[in-house]
Amino acid sequence: MSSILIVEDDPAILCGLRDNLEFESHQVLTAADGEAGYRLVCEHAPDLVILDLMLPKMSGYDLCRRVRGEGFNAPILMLSARSEEGDRVVGLDLGANDYVSKPFSLRELLARVRALLRHEREHHRDEGRLSGELEMATKVQQGLFPRVLPAVRGLDYAGICRPARGVSGDYYDFLALGDGKLGLLLADVSGKGMSAALLGASLHAVVRANAVSAGDRCGEVLTKANALLFETTTAERFATVFYGVYDPATRILAYANAGHCPPMLVRRDEQGNATCIRLAGLTPPVGMLPDLPPLQESVELTSGDWLLIYSDGISEAATEGGEDFGDNGLFDSLGRLGTGTAAGVCDGVVNEVRNHLREQRQPDDITLIAVKVL
Repeated sequence: MSSILIVEDDPAILCGLRDNLEFESHQVLTAADGEAGYRLVCEHAPDLVILDLMLPKMSGYDLCRRVRGEGFNAPILMLSARSEEGDRVVGLDLGANDYVSKPFSLRELLARVRALLRHEREHHRDEGRLSGELEMATKVQQGLFPRVLPAVRGLDYAGICRPARGVSGDYYDFLALGDGKLGLLLADVSGKGMSAALLGASLHAVVRANAVSAGDRCGEVLTKANALLFETTTAERFATVFYGVYDPATRILAYANAGHCPPMLVRRDEQGNATCIRLAGLTPPVGMLPDLPPLQESVELTSGDWLLIYSDGISEAATEGGEDFGDNGLFDSLGRLGTGTAAGVCDGVVNEVRNHLREQRQPDDITLIAVKVL
């Protein structure tokens, strides 16, 4: 049984609609003015609203605009003695789903009510199916993130990913390679949601398939990933990727950066002053061009160094006023959190980014790898 709210100031029309809808087994609420109608929408969240335009206290236009602005999504069918095209256009633009001019055919109006409710039920079923698919995709993706961190001598490291939606276009991984070496991967796929997550899964597979045999030839791994993504995706689908291999025997980090945010290597001098070295991009993103050169660099790490590999969901997180968290925000966060563990830095940075956003919805995936050299 569906609940229907009728907001109509003509008693004859109100009673006639109420009686016919109740005869069709609907639960019917009624209001004779706009303010009363607004209160009933807020209190009962009806499945459908039949809304007259010319109402005392609050017009149907204003009522429709207000409830749509507050997130009410059920169908609204507008009634009006106005039959001009402009009136219908205004009502539909404000969020009405249908528009019937007075005098109306009761038989036709009831058929329109049934059609709107049927469409709404189908919409809810589709949403339920999609929600189930997204939940399953989220579980699959969570299974791709590393659950066991390979032990690496002289290294404390951790990763975190907080999707903006149920599934993420960001991806990170830790790979146990030969001779105790560790692979560090962070990728940011263009777009969000399911399509980005599927591309991230493909990237996960191709990197893992080539990482062990390539050893510290990081550029070669990204070259092979680029070939696969370019052949199997459209031009607008690509990924920025940072892939590094750390050798604990030499403390050398070899790395390739395909268009990704330059990671921060933060170290302190004998006086405790922190400096930041950026591991800049060497090539365009993966999947953008048919060929990607196997370029890479290397840097020697020292005890006390912090390496932060992150997605732009951190640096570009902006307040309502447009103030970015920025690279400086991340650097300052490390200054406050850097005496703790890598896992503590990951959790702390995510909390500081969310505090920076305040009550705003998280606009992008937030992903961070934190590495501390002991």
